[in-house]
Amino acid sequence: MSDRGMKKWAPYSSLIEQSTILEQMFYEKNKTTKPSISRERASKINAIFSNYANQDVLIKYFYDGYIYELLTKIKRIDPLNKKVILEDGFIPFSEIIDVNIA
Repeated sequence: MSDRGMKKWAPYSSLIEQSTILEQMFYEKNKTTKPSISRERASKINAIFSNYANQDVLIKYFYDGYIYELLTKIKRIDPLNKKVILEDGFIPFSEIIDVNIA
């Protein structure tokens, strides 16, 4: 007997309203809690941010229940507003989990 795979779930996403609700349910179900940062990792992140010089960095950050990775260059650090300004946006300090020089 063969497995029907995704054909089995096709009727549930046949209507537009159902597919958006199913996508939202899967999105909410897969959320995780924000991981804590150790003192060693925080000091490593601080050292990289204090010595950045137009080099690519891999930033791992937490947003809305998911962990994302971004390879980018740091334009500047804004300590007043507590965020890192990147080439294509910004990330608040509170969302950053890890930083590595690429």
